[in-house]
Parts: sequence; structure tokens; C-alpha cells
Amino acid sequence: MFLYLVRHGQTEQNQRGIVQGRLDTLLSELGREQARKLSDWLKLVPFTEAWSSPLKRAEETARIICSQQPRAKLRIDERLQTRGAGDAQGKPWDEVKDIFESLNPESEAALSARLHDWLSVLLSTHTPSASRAATPVSPLTPSFNSGPVLERALSSIKGLPRPGITRTGSVQINTLSNGVVLVVTHQECLTNLLDMLTCPAPSTTNDEMIKKSPIDLHVPEHVNSSSADGDRQVGNTSVAIIRVWWEDDATEGNELVPRGRLEAWGSEEHLQGDE
Repeated sequence: MFLYLVRHGQTEQNQRGIVQGRLDTLLSELGREQARKLSDWLKLVPFTEAWSSPLKRAEETARIICSQQPRAKLRIDERLQTRGAGDAQGKPWDEVKDIFESLNPESEAALSARLHDWLSVLLSTHTPSASRAATPVSPLTPSFNSGPVLERALSSIKGLPRPGITRTGSVQINTLSNGVVLVVTHQECLTNLLDMLTCPAPSTTNDEMIKKSPIDLHVPEHVNSSSADGDRQVGNTSVAIIRVWWEDDATEGNELVPRGRLEAWGSEEHLQGDE
């Protein structure tokens, strides 16, 4: 299975540095153009399903992408909406960034919990023993040349477990046979998902349990998931790609468990030449 995680297109509030939170803002003209370019860039990727936050800026981005995806039915899910910004909503970020956590935003733990729930359910429906999804043998036509990111993501990659994990006999399953899934959401959701999937072990923060990661994710050295100063912010309509497969795990009673590899993070190849 492939997960394509996309941030929504630009809004006027993005451009002005306004904290949007749950404000139901619309795409700007630039945001729509970004979404159209991404739609063109992804048009030969055979998405089998699509998911979006219910906020208009995400849903409009998803619908533009899906306009060239006849097989992908768009599903709207409340769990994919952005982190609630509390009393910071609608205010300039520069005015509230130093006091943001005191303005009653949704907790990171609450955000993680709903994203964890959404991803766990998605994976359960695609686990090979339960999945009836069918996709083409190859995700792209042989003539399609989309640049380095998709070449890496869609090349023939053998499953790589996280360093330190002993591989057991793997069930031979073509990851593409379990779906190619588009997800359009928000900055805070993307960074939270990455943090969740790279969390080394369950832990407790403020008496709230952080659950075990739904996917045992390997991040290759060549994939930069943060800037030099540790910032994981990504641009509007940027793309992250995760490849997921299932293996037998002796520690889980030989049940099939999902493994993953981050193939791209924050890619903006579809916008190259705009600057």
C-alpha cells in the first residue's frame, strides 16, 4: 500500500500569517493553481481511495486532485481536521507564537489520538487477510517520468525494517495490491503523524498514554524530514509518501503487522519553476 499525504493549497490567511485553526477558509487563486499542478503531477498515480479533512481548504484541494482520479471516491473524515487553535484562532501568528500553548489549543495528545484512530482503522481495512482492494500491478505507466521523488517511491523496493528489528519470514505481498491512498490534511496533522510513526516506544505525557505507532516506520537517510534547525514545516500542497507492507511478527503471535518506509517528505516538485 502507498499513502500519499498532502497538505492543502494556500489560503489568503496562510499568506497573511493568520492562525486558521478551525476557521473554514477557502483556497486562494494561488492555492487552486497549486492544487491543479499537483493534480497534473499525480494524474497517472492510480489512487484507489481518497480522504480529506472536512475543512474547505483541504476538501477543495482533494476534489481538484480527484478530478483526474476516476477510481478514487473521496471520503471526508472529521479526524483529519487541523488542530484546534483555541483563542489563537484568527490572530496573527507573530502575536501569539510565544504564548500559543496558553491559549487553550487542542492538546497534541488529543490530535495524536484521533489521527492514530483514523490510521489504525485504515490499516485494518487494508491488511492482506482482510483487504479486497485491487490495484494495477504497476502504479505508473512505463512511459511516465515524474522526477526523483516518485521514481524512488514507486521503484521496486524490498521491505526494510527499522534498524535493530529482526526480520522474520515475510508474507510475500505486493504492496500495490493493497491500495494507493490519497490523504489531504493540514500542517499540524502531517507533522503529528510523522512524530507518531517515528516514536520509539509508547510513553505517558500529562497522564495521557501515547499509543504504539500503527506502522513501524523506517526513515532512510536520504529523506530529509526536517530542516537543519529541526523544523518539520511543509509547504502548501507538499507531498509525503509512505510505502506500507505487512510482515509476520513473532512478538505479536505471528500476526501480520504493518511496516513502512518514508519515501518522501514535503516534496514540492510539482511547483518547481514557480519561484
